Amino acid sequence: MTYNGQESDKLDREFNAEVIGTTFNSATVKWNLLRDAEVYKVEKHHKYKGWEKTGWTSTDNYVIHDLEENFGYLLRVQALKCDESKSHYAIINTSPEIVACTLADLPSTLALHRALKKSQQFLVKRLLRRRPNLIEYPGPNGYLPLCNAIAYGETCIADYLLTIGASVHIGNLDNKRTPLHVAFYYGRLSVARVLLNLKADMEARDIYGLTACHLAIDANQERLLKFALENGANVEARDACGWTLLMRSVVMNAGLSIFELLITYGANTKAQDMFDLTCLDLARLYGHTEAQEYFEKFCLLNSEDGKENEN
Repeated sequence: MTYNGQESDKLDREFNAEVIGTTFNSATVKWNLLRDAEVYKVEKHHKYKGWEKTGWTSTDNYVIHDLEENFGYLLRVQALKCDESKSHYAIINTSPEIVACTLADLPSTLALHRALKKSQQFLVKRLLRRRPNLIEYPGPNGYLPLCNAIAYGETCIADYLLTIGASVHIGNLDNKRTPLHVAFYYGRLSVARVLLNLKADMEARDIYGLTACHLAIDANQERLLKFALENGANVEARDACGWTLLMRSVVMNAGLSIFELLITYGANTKAQDMFDLTCLDLARLYGHTEAQEYFEKFCLLNSEDGKENEN
């Protein structure tokens, strides 16, 4: 195809260089081939070093690799022709500067975990809008995002995760703990209420046979324990050691108020674990003097009441 006069000369010398595609770490630049050009040099601008060569080509496009993710770059293309002496290539034209911006990679579980930990609610929503299935993947600690939000006290984020479909039944695939386990351990009463309203299982057990109530006892969360008992939690639930809630409260050296709470809701003080040990036996075994005195006194009062009833 031929051109006349100035129009032909203009088209022969115009690059029309443009970025036609970017990825997370690359950019593709395309331009018009110039009539006299034999080779093209693509350059990238460095803040301190100035223009640096990224590659050579004789075609009308070039892919620049090894770029930083989510970053902007200033690029240009130079057309060169071998001089008459054949000793070097001379620049015959330089394209206008063009900007290429690499893409941000898909959000990772680590990025979401950090956003949760730093209370960045807006960023959490942004990450999950871009990659919604992140709510199904555990963070570096093995817990799913909902559990981590609960643990970090991020109630608003926890509510948001629940609205977009976070499971109330799965919290950690390794130890089998649920969001309710985490809520009870960290004392998140408002979250626990929401979870129960969404049909979370109060009696779900982890790999150690612990229910949410067992963890409430471990963390001395009396309010959560009372809330659970008021909502029908099994006061005689046993863990893998055969310890009831009352037995575990003895072993974990919980306060006397927790003993009294459990007994008020019908805990059996004479129940035995897998080694036939009672609460009193466990208190003696673990050297918990206060608990030992409490149960000795309790047993004494019960025996006296029994004698009075017989008389």
